[in-house]
Amino acid sequence: MTAQTAMEYLSGSSPIDSIARKYARGLSSEYNDVHSGYISSIAESKLRTLSEIEAAENATLILNAYIFRRFKYHRDNKPRKITGMFKSEFSGVKTPLPEEKEMVKMFKAFIFSIRSNVYNYAPTSWTIMAEPEAGWLGELVAEPASIFDGL
Repeated sequence: MTAQTAMEYLSGSSPIDSIARKYARGLSSEYNDVHSGYISSIAESKLRTLSEIEAAENATLILNAYIFRRFKYHRDNKPRKITGMFKSEFSGVKTPLPEEKEMVKMFKAFIFSIRSNVYNYAPTSWTIMAEPEAGWLGELVAEPASIFDGL
């Protein structure tokens, strides 16, 4: 949700803290507590990285491609099956959240891969909200950040 937070921030819809609080609230209802500071800090680092490479108007394309890649594929490039007969990818795991450094390192590696044409951009007009398997996550993304999320 950190990349989605950064993408929503770039669209100018709300302050980054409000967006991060929306996602922290939504994720915390499904999993253990997720702090908005964790989300906003990583989102800011991703935006800083995009600024360093001077992504400009391509920043949202890169962020959307990253979200697409993380939603559709595992780290080892195997396609992700969101819902199965006995389990769901949204079930979560009992491992701690990765460190900010690790998350930013993965994002930088993705940028390198997309610039080297190893990965492709997301299909035109793809959004996580359009994914039928996204369920509650798609609904969370579609929900606008409220001014009250910033309080």
